[in-house]
Amino acid sequence: MKLIPPLEPIRPELERVERLLHETLAQVEEPISSRLRHSLDGGKRLRPALVILTGQIFASSTEPFYNLAAAVDMLHTATLIHDDLLDEAPLRRSRETLHTIWPAGATVLAGDYLLGQAILLIAELGHPRVFKVLGETLCTLCAGEIRRVVVVEGEYSRENYYCSIEAKTASLFAASMEMAGVLAGAEEQQIAALRRFGRELGMAFQIVDDVLDFIGDEVQLGKPAGSDLRQGLMTLPILYYLEVIEDDGPVHAVLASQRDEEHVRAAIEAVRSSGAIEASLAEARAHARRSQEALMTLPDNASCHTLCSLTEYVVERRW
Repeated sequence: MKLIPPLEPIRPELERVERLLHETLAQVEEPISSRLRHSLDGGKRLRPALVILTGQIFASSTEPFYNLAAAVDMLHTATLIHDDLLDEAPLRRSRETLHTIWPAGATVLAGDYLLGQAILLIAELGHPRVFKVLGETLCTLCAGEIRRVVVVEGEYSRENYYCSIEAKTASLFAASMEMAGVLAGAEEQQIAALRRFGRELGMAFQIVDDVLDFIGDEVQLGKPAGSDLRQGLMTLPILYYLEVIEDDGPVHAVLASQRDEEHVRAAIEAVRSSGAIEASLAEARAHARRSQEALMTLPDNASCHTLCSLTEYVVERRW
């Protein structure tokens, strides 16, 4: 299993989560089992890592946190399957997306199946409040995607962008931390700090993800440069660009559906040279600093230090 450097200290724990994921999906018939395992493979495992690290900060035994970590990863993968279908994305992690192999209906049901498995794993914990956070997060994720899909021309703004990434990314980071804190028996003030950490880390992560669409390595990203741009997605670098550049050239052309390779490459270069990348990364770093500040009320131990290192990695990564 490939891990990002900050997570190496918990490799044994994440390998156990990995085994639990595969054992759970091995119980379903083919071709569902292999296709869903394929969809789960290759991720950074950030969200399950947040659960494991929170468990280590507070709890003497991390045994219950393996179920929660696996459930969070299944939930995340389910959202990716649905997102890729909605966006008609051909690749995810350098692999064909599920909807390019299966009919749309079967793809939706595959995502729903993972949601069901996540619910079953959390049900085994027997903790109503964890269930409540899960339900609230599912509602937030779905409402955010609906708003993104039905947004009409003229509604694009930084405010709408922040609402979108909070719903689709930061909400699950925050929920992972909150559910783990509840399961660990943390105090209410600490649970609030954990949720705040997750929210700020998630915002930073998504902003950097959107920046990498312009400057990331295509091989490491597992998708072509400008993938979001090709789909007409309004991300922070584009919003910054449009605020400072009176442009009637390649960026507007792409946003107006002229998405041939020549226009897309020209738009990427225009955004890169405008200062929008630097401005977006500055925002990501501000969120990362706030996430680190939230850790100051938590126990000072090795796992907490790993969380701090993780925030630094998130804003400096290139894939």
